[in-house]
Amino acid sequence: MRMITRSLSTLLPSGIVAVEQEPFSIYVHWPYCSSKCTYCNFNKYVDPDVDNERMERSLVTELKTELTHWGLDRKSRPVRSVYFGGGTPSLARPSMFQSVLDTLDRMCHLSKDTEISMEGNPSSTTSVQTLKSLRDIGINRYSLGVQSFQNHILKELGRDHTPSSALRSLLDARSVWPGRVNMDLIMGHAGQTLEDWTKELRFTMDVVDDHLSLYHLTVEPGTALHKDVTQGKIALPDNDQATDMYEAMIELTSKAGFEHYEVSNFARNQAYSKHNSGHWLGVDYLGIGPGAHGRVRDPRTGERLRTFNIRDPTGWMRQCAEQGTGLRRTVAISPEESKQELVVLGMRTKLGVDLETFRRLTGQDLLKYLDADATRSSIGGGLVTLTPGALSPTERGMAVADELVARLVP
Repeated sequence: MRMITRSLSTLLPSGIVAVEQEPFSIYVHWPYCSSKCTYCNFNKYVDPDVDNERMERSLVTELKTELTHWGLDRKSRPVRSVYFGGGTPSLARPSMFQSVLDTLDRMCHLSKDTEISMEGNPSSTTSVQTLKSLRDIGINRYSLGVQSFQNHILKELGRDHTPSSALRSLLDARSVWPGRVNMDLIMGHAGQTLEDWTKELRFTMDVVDDHLSLYHLTVEPGTALHKDVTQGKIALPDNDQATDMYEAMIELTSKAGFEHYEVSNFARNQAYSKHNSGHWLGVDYLGIGPGAHGRVRDPRTGERLRTFNIRDPTGWMRQCAEQGTGLRRTVAISPEESKQELVVLGMRTKLGVDLETFRRLTGQDLLKYLDADATRSSIGGGLVTLTPGALSPTERGMAVADELVARLVP
């Protein structure tokens, strides 16, 4: 199978293989935080009295049950990646990571190629020694939620760290995982100007490792930010300002040697996130923990399913003790939904939609599925490119990914 670019080929499984041999990923959700950010609508809880032993026991119990149920414990399907997200996983005890990884290694085998990531916040990244202990357990990639290096923005977002502590945490993480540290940054804050954003980006380029996630601040219903915006207490940059900030982001990251390989993700030295790219490419992933969701294929029928866990940690732990899993429901992914999902996610990535993967997962040729006139005009208009291996968005196409999908999908 031809790849779009040599540098990005590491993101794709090597060739088209049987389901029984395909790699899969694991997402483990740690739901607890030390505080709630103003913009966050994730499944997070502020609890000063976390029952760490019960939480750890429940995660291991559910992991065993689900691996067995979905036939993922046969050691024929390699573990592509493990991702500890949240919440704030860096608040968890190291024994939790050890127990989960030991269980996975025993049941599925973790290889030297398995990417094992965890998220952390500067306020809970306490020492180099702690980070080294996590590395020794098996964590080989760290994602740090910096969000901003400006104090007034951190206060607006409800973050519980300072610019100096963020920088210190970033440098500490880089010393433990050189070339394997991601940093999150958010743009589009109240009162933020293009000059402000450009200044912050230039500083970031001087301190960042080889992976960077840059997000535009979104206003989610039910958050403190949403309340302030709807009541007119704060005003976010308009569309023209947001576009200028996006273009500055593309220019400065490119000058610093970063490849824009997904709408919000940048890498240099091929330091791509294997876990996130797996989601975009249609790789199966198992969701473990309160509120976690997954996308797996039933080994008996081959049907693709979405899984959804109980959100409340207490209820989830109770059901894990009683039934071995906190699974709340499964929903079949229809052939049409599968097609749409692959196009939606593919148009957000430089790799685009792999033609063989689309055919294997849907039973249909991509070019016969998409609107022919829209495909031709998008190619002619410089929004997508077609190679023997994939249909991929250009830089211009990724910038308007949502509109592009609306054109292409019939």
